[in-house]
Amino acid sequence: MLARRAGYQCSVLNCGRLTVGPGTGPHDVIDIGMAAHIHAATPTGPRGGSGLSSAELADVSNGIWCCYSHGKAIDADNGTIYTADDLRAWKRLHEARKGMQVHGLMPDKCGLVESITVRSPAIHGAGRTVELGMLNLITGPNATGKTMLARLLTTVSDPSYVATLSRTRDIDISVKWFDPHKHQVSTSGRGGEVRHVLDGVPVPYVARPYKATMLSINDFTQPWSLTTLAQQFDLSTAAMAATLNALPENSSMIKEIDITDAAVTFVVDRDGRTTKIASDAWPQASDLNLPIFVELACAHARHHARVEPTLLILDEFLDRTHDRRLHDSVLTQLEQESEHAQVAIISHHPSVVRRCDQAWTHTSFGETGQIHHSERSASRKPIDIDITATDPPPHVPDERI
Repeated sequence: MLARRAGYQCSVLNCGRLTVGPGTGPHDVIDIGMAAHIHAATPTGPRGGSGLSSAELADVSNGIWCCYSHGKAIDADNGTIYTADDLRAWKRLHEARKGMQVHGLMPDKCGLVESITVRSPAIHGAGRTVELGMLNLITGPNATGKTMLARLLTTVSDPSYVATLSRTRDIDISVKWFDPHKHQVSTSGRGGEVRHVLDGVPVPYVARPYKATMLSINDFTQPWSLTTLAQQFDLSTAAMAATLNALPENSSMIKEIDITDAAVTFVVDRDGRTTKIASDAWPQASDLNLPIFVELACAHARHHARVEPTLLILDEFLDRTHDRRLHDSVLTQLEQESEHAQVAIISHHPSVVRRCDQAWTHTSFGETGQIHHSERSASRKPIDIDITATDPPPHVPDERI
């Protein structure tokens, strides 16, 4: 079942190798594929101890189809290099592409942002590369470059931030992403002028790259309207209204939305208490605006992830409240959304940092802008392995893995 759903191709990011084909004779077939567990069948196996039942461990949802070399590589070091979330995301992206191909569609919009490299000496963290997973936590003291890094990730599709920043300093960055083909764009800014080199070719702008949406809690502490919401999410007012109207269908908290002209009113059920929140009386830093806008941001990202790589960035959304229960519920929702879109949060709140376990890729900015990765993130290398097929599959030495 896994092989058929994968189109007999390796599901690992950047691979897609065909695992079955003709052998030497007219009736021979070469098969270099293998099914691998996402969570091991035993507690001590790679990514074991998941708490799943025997039936869940044996179900097709707990498996991923790989070529032989990648099937062995993902279990190296007892599966600590690549997490279950990575494997599920790769499987989801691969099966989504195969599903589109079956229906005659070109699946060229599925993927993820792999990394950003900052080369500008005038920017914190210059000369470093930040690798991104499906779930990303960016931490560090104030004024160390966290927000700047996040904004630079959004400039591939909208270089206005680079244009503004380059009036006071030179900007040089490079971003890699996968859609499903590999792409790399180098962006430079000098004196307000921005230049791009996409896959080695100079271009005036990058047409339809990944979708990156960055939201800050500060954006929503002032009165807002349908128009300002549409601007924040880079949508037309009609598209924003449609997104808002669809929220109650999939929300346990938002029960009703009323849009009159540009005014928006939410009817929210929180702990059995119904509350109306109007756009002209938006409470600053309340316990309701945070989950409402997270739901809105997730719905927006989920829709875009169906057609193009999508990165949702939340800048200090969780730092305006000390409610640990609220932190946990929002982070749980973001973890669920990472099955569809990449998520990055900027936070230095201790309870948020403690709550984000090894499923999250941690990037920490030091006092002078140094970038530090967690042990898991530092050992996690992008898979891009050149392999040679033989039949039977070769032994793969540990040092090559």
